[in-house]
Amino acid sequence: MKRRTMGSTVWAMAVLAVAMNASAASRVFEPNYAKVNTDRWRCRLCPFELAYGREATWTVGAVRVADASARFGRDSGLDEAGASADLGLRYRGRDANGRMTEVAMSRMGLDSRTAGIAVEGNRSSVRLDRREIPRNISRDSVTPFAGVSNLTLPREWQGAFDTTRMTGLGEAARFDQGTQRRLTSARVRVEPLPGWWLQAGYSRETKSGTEATFADFLYRSTGLPKPVGYVTDEFTTSAGVERAAFALAAELRNARFRNRHGALDWQNPWPGSVLRGRKALAPNNDARSLSLVSRMAIGPRAAAHATLTWGEARQDDVFEPYTTNPRLRIDPLPATSLDGRVRSFAGTFTLVARPTDRVRLIVARRQRERDNQTAALTFTPVRGDAFSPGAVTSRALDLNRSTTELGLTYRVAPRVGLGVYSESNRVRRDPAEVTANRERRHRIELGINGWRGIRARLAIAEAQRGASEFRHTTSNNPLTRRYHQAARDQRSWRARVGYELDRVGAFFELVAECRRNAYRESALGLQRDGNCTRGGDVTYSLTRNVSIAAFHFEQETNAATAGRVGYTGSAWRYSTVDTVETAGMGLEVGELLDAKLKLSVDYVRSLGTGAYATELTRESLPFPDLVSNHTSVDVHARYQWREQSAFVLQLRYERYKGEDWALVDTLDAIRNVVTFGNASPRYANHLIGVSYEASF
Repeated sequence: MKRRTMGSTVWAMAVLAVAMNASAASRVFEPNYAKVNTDRWRCRLCPFELAYGREATWTVGAVRVADASARFGRDSGLDEAGASADLGLRYRGRDANGRMTEVAMSRMGLDSRTAGIAVEGNRSSVRLDRREIPRNISRDSVTPFAGVSNLTLPREWQGAFDTTRMTGLGEAARFDQGTQRRLTSARVRVEPLPGWWLQAGYSRETKSGTEATFADFLYRSTGLPKPVGYVTDEFTTSAGVERAAFALAAELRNARFRNRHGALDWQNPWPGSVLRGRKALAPNNDARSLSLVSRMAIGPRAAAHATLTWGEARQDDVFEPYTTNPRLRIDPLPATSLDGRVRSFAGTFTLVARPTDRVRLIVARRQRERDNQTAALTFTPVRGDAFSPGAVTSRALDLNRSTTELGLTYRVAPRVGLGVYSESNRVRRDPAEVTANRERRHRIELGINGWRGIRARLAIAEAQRGASEFRHTTSNNPLTRRYHQAARDQRSWRARVGYELDRVGAFFELVAECRRNAYRESALGLQRDGNCTRGGDVTYSLTRNVSIAAFHFEQETNAATAGRVGYTGSAWRYSTVDTVETAGMGLEVGELLDAKLKLSVDYVRSLGTGAYATELTRESLPFPDLVSNHTSVDVHARYQWREQSAFVLQLRYERYKGEDWALVDTLDAIRNVVTFGNASPRYANHLIGVSYEASF
């Protein structure tokens, strides 16, 4: 991809031209405020616009969970039984000099806490943020291993070729699968001159916990608890200028990823000459980028936008040995580390023009380039720490992707618009079995926004992707095509129609969309796939303070893949059908008990199924169906006790039942696989939360 240098230079000249020629614009867009309806405008900052003041609201309460469940508290941190504190604070104040201070804290007693503070003056601002994000997977995982990155088995362990004969599995200990992310960021912004700004920022994200991974000794596999200890540091510096007719900004970003555990070492639970195994984990890497962004008004009816980004990613971790098997005699590694370097470029240019009040034109150009400058190395890989299939030379993949889009929209009536769009995509990759693709996409859209109470959007699209001649450069069957490289026919449509009955306070909407892909030249590999959704929702206001809502949606995803045993063996076909049906109702009561009580109740039911089957010439071999049955009820009540204080009650009931044939609750269910003993999740759980809010 040596053309990247010239292409990037052309893009850079285009961005600078957009910004530097802004002075030639005849005049800037002039808003007509006479046409703006301000009846429903609400000012949230008015108490501080003319004078100084402050307001604050603090929250103190508790949340109690009935039973411990990882899935129940997957993202909230409420995965343990018992009570937890629920604390929060919101503060906003402006002093006599016009300096604004804001503080926001929520869920401070939970693992999903967030906190932020911002101070903004006339020409400077500072912001600090802290956020914690849990991801709880399971609490019933079991493993016979002890340790973190160096896993060992019990002393009395005796390996066997069948898991039912292994000693020590019954004494396996439980461990929690899950991670905790902690993101801390700081940002400083200064405006030295009117319209000019400088900004610097720093963020650190840590991710810790335990995840699941598998490793094998040939045909015998072992589930291993993988330690997670990621640290990502990012520094950003940016500067820009903004004028009425144009804007130009530049940003320099530098990121560094470090893994505290470079490799996972474990004791072999199976009999054999290899006593220990070892696998590399996520390697350390660095990335940096430079971005330029510009905007310019070209006369009263046109505007141009351009964005350029140059990037470089590097990875130079030390290679792990080929194998831990001392009996294998293979050539040494060709280098001590990868010394990998990938340079990238991304450019976007968009021109929007309105020749008339009814016509809008869009011209867009996007360019993506990836130049892999990593040197080719010849390795001798080892499979299952048992044998080497032969030498393999690494390949550095280069990629060039360009997109050109043309669009025209026409306002047929005051609230009715018609749009026609055409898009051309070109992809070149090297080395690859299919080095080039070219796709043409066409789309027609019809939009209605409030015409006689109707809100609708209808769209239909069609795309055809061609592929260059197949090159047999790998050991794959030459009849197989990778789906992202193969020729493809795509058809899709989308319909969203809603109608509002103002007099009765009701609104309903119907939604349906479908996308289907066919890979016409793929004898083996993915043959077809599709995704269709249909459903609707309705909202009805019984009175001024009481409203109800209901919805029902169904989604189906299907795919079919063709394969062959070896090059000349029997053919087979693998089909998948996944469906999700979700329905729910909601009730909101705005004012009860002399307008002091607000109440909302929500009910949701979701049922998911998955049907997978392998079809041979004369028989079908289906897998057991996958099932996901979820029901939840949420109640939220707020009682305004006094003018500046209120009590809040939160109730949640959740029931879940899953059936997954890949999850078994015993470690010896599969004779040649040591699993984690995870069962399909089934639970019925609830929580209750009570809090007190006070404002001053």
